[in-house]
Amino acid sequence: MSQKQPNSNSRQHPRFELLDYAMMQGHAEVETPTQRAIIVDVSLGGLQIRSRTKFNHGDIFKLTVGRNDLTPVDIVAEVRYSIKIEESDLYATGFKVKPQNNEQRVSWVDYVHTVFQSQGETLTH
Repeated sequence: MSQKQPNSNSRQHPRFELLDYAMMQGHAEVETPTQRAIIVDVSLGGLQIRSRTKFNHGDIFKLTVGRNDLTPVDIVAEVRYSIKIEESDLYATGFKVKPQNNEQRVSWVDYVHTVFQSQGETLTH
């Protein structure tokens, strides 16, 4: 189901598959338009999205993940790869989370833990 990055079996943290929505804003001095993305998997160290935009390695974004009735999760993340999905107009983009403070770190860990709880013991590496 998930597009696999080369060398994906060397991941530091297990990945949990899901479908969640995020709004992305460039995290730089120049304002960039907000973009929508679909999160397809998460881990303590990162996440993977699907979007119609190809991103550049090293770009930094602020992602806001909506969670129905719960408080949205804000996290800063760096693009690790962005590859075209065959026979599609979508790109698979992997991010490494880069919490800017302890609040973001705790918020991200709580979010990943919630995803884990909702999936039980089903892990994807």
